[in-house]
Amino acid sequence: MQASVTESPVPTATTSSLEKNRRFINAYWLRPENAFWMVLRSNALSRVPMRAPSIDLSCGDGVFSFLHAGGRFDPSFDVFEAVRDLERANTEHADVFDHVDDDYQPPIAREPDWRMDCGTDVKPSLLAKASRLGFYDRLLRQDHNERLPFENDAFQTVYCNATYWVSEVDAFLREIGRITAPGGTIVLQVKLDAIKQFTFEKHREVLGDHWLHLMGRGRLETWPGLCDRRSWERHFAAAGLDVQRADAFVTGTHAHVWDIGLRPIAPMLIKTMNSIHAHLRKEIKRDWVDLFCDLLAPFCKADLDLFTEPSEPVEMQYELTPRR
Repeated sequence: MQASVTESPVPTATTSSLEKNRRFINAYWLRPENAFWMVLRSNALSRVPMRAPSIDLSCGDGVFSFLHAGGRFDPSFDVFEAVRDLERANTEHADVFDHVDDDYQPPIAREPDWRMDCGTDVKPSLLAKASRLGFYDRLLRQDHNERLPFENDAFQTVYCNATYWVSEVDAFLREIGRITAPGGTIVLQVKLDAIKQFTFEKHREVLGDHWLHLMGRGRLETWPGLCDRRSWERHFAAAGLDVQRADAFVTGTHAHVWDIGLRPIAPMLIKTMNSIHAHLRKEIKRDWVDLFCDLLAPFCKADLDLFTEPSEPVEMQYELTPRR
């Protein structure tokens, strides 16, 4: 039987979350539109206890989960100092974060409140970065279009915020159910295709392909599993996953701000900031972070929606259990 679904807006940001906002903005300062989205994800995820053993599927460099778990970096650290292939980012949409230097070691000011038992990702360089955090007990390279290398019922908590990046989404969801123990929790944060309503994509006839290419940088093409809410829930049911709770935590307003953002000029900003003297970079970053902490404070609230009529949600958090 499909359990009844509890749905409610994620609580708005409070004074206690201001320090969290600063931690995320400090780490992602040159892409502030990504920083507030990370905060929204973390706020939604905070309602779910991460019972061990736990796994972070598509953990990337681990920075998001590290910060979510209460870890703190020294203010001198951010994810942009170690990027490469900035020229290819302009011409080929290369992943500038897909690189790690031997001396990469984020300065940790506070250890997280808890650890993840396992993390997976398809990119070795990102796993190498994640390993330097000391946050994961085990890290594995894994293409999530293929069978997961874990025994049945291996984890009490399975988390993934990148399901819509997977081409073979039905097989992936079945695998997630297989590795989740009876009574365990699966937490999936998924984008909905309603996001297309809140981007400039719908104005292609006016703006033209080249303009949208400069603005979008190929992002929609990297989300083969993107679909509407009803389709997601059909995928879950077909995979034997029962929805216990569904929370909308990203609105059309958030998506509008994110769509504009600093994406087109980010490579130039990163190149500039990484080329100046460390002392000057530190000063600029401090003032920048202070400014965006104030500017983004309203946007770190899940219920912020400036449209006259309530807009469709753009990202949902689902808590699911495997049907046995």
